[in-house]
Amino acid sequence: MNAELLMLIGGVAAFLLTIYWVRSRELREKYAVIWLVVATVLLLCGLFPDIIKRVAEASKLAYASAVLFVALAVIYVFAFTVSVSLSRHYRRNIRLLQELALLDYRLRQLEAKQIGNDSVAARR
Repeated sequence: MNAELLMLIGGVAAFLLTIYWVRSRELREKYAVIWLVVATVLLLCGLFPDIIKRVAEASKLAYASAVLFVALAVIYVFAFTVSVSLSRHYRRNIRLLQELALLDYRLRQLEAKQIGNDSVAARR
């Protein structure tokens, strides 16, 4: 299996997987657009392998593999920022769940107090 075929298969798989996750609402649209662009680039590189060589020449990089390294670095940075965002949302969700639990506890206490006051008023 050569690199072009691998990029073609990877591009098709990434494209289909991204569409599936968007349709099942597992992936937000703002992230899907970037991943679709990545999948499209992979598809184009698989279909037209000379693109990598041309980009390498245009960017004054000595080897076409350097272009792939730069592309992987960009994908890594994007994935890292998404991971940071997910971590922030996870911490925020934990804090909100704790606040909700405290509010639920206070509401139950107030309801119990109100029921106790109502039963005392009904006895009089």
